[in-house]
Amino acid sequence: MLIYIEHMTKKLNITVSLVAVMIWFLLFPATGQATQTQSVDSIRAVVTTFITEQTNHYSSTPAQIKVGRLGARLRLPQCSEQLAAFQPPGTRMLGNTTIGVRCSGASSWTIYVPTYVQVSQPVAMTTRPLDRGNVISVTDIKMVERDLAALKMGYIVDSKRAVGMVVKRRIGTNTIITPRMLEAPRLVRRGEQVAIVAEARGIEIRAAGKALADGARGDLIRVRNIASKKIIEAVVTEPGVVEVRTGSQFR
Repeated sequence: MLIYIEHMTKKLNITVSLVAVMIWFLLFPATGQATQTQSVDSIRAVVTTFITEQTNHYSSTPAQIKVGRLGARLRLPQCSEQLAAFQPPGTRMLGNTTIGVRCSGASSWTIYVPTYVQVSQPVAMTTRPLDRGNVISVTDIKMVERDLAALKMGYIVDSKRAVGMVVKRRIGTNTIITPRMLEAPRLVRRGEQVAIVAEARGIEIRAAGKALADGARGDLIRVRNIASKKIIEAVVTEPGVVEVRTGSQFR
């Protein structure tokens, strides 16, 4: 009799459990349905499009983009709005980087995608050893294709920007030239006499002066007017010529 009661109790518990499950599905049918997720391919596509748009000014050759793995278990709700990619603060666009993808829909989320971006472009390289003080000529450089992401110290993509510049330190043959290696030639030397030029109401006035510092084109240096002995500030414009900026006392 005891065994029979235990058997009936187990059957009753099973029946109650089944009924509870049926009631749950009837009252909450949505909980049993799979939620639509954002496809990994759509996220990768947004990242690729964003990088392509951001790097098309570097070169006529499209960037090579390698989007990192997003994880097989990634389950993000499908966005009701168009996904937007962005570059997180402090990251660089070339080389190993991270691109953010944001959903601003009802179920908002943000994900950060590891990416490698390679952009190749011709850059300036030396054709021979250059010593400190050498003025670079057209024959001193050649343009070679390089991955810009690998040139962390900088590079020069326009050969005209290098020609006429002065070498600050010795550079070996077949070396990528960076802006830090060069400086503008000094058009004015400290202690030499210069022409001070000022223009007022269409009239140009000139006076003799003495440079108190070296100066390249565009540099603002101090100059002493030889006649009045006054010291003024002027901008170097040509070899041996400085121009008084607005507001300075010419005389």
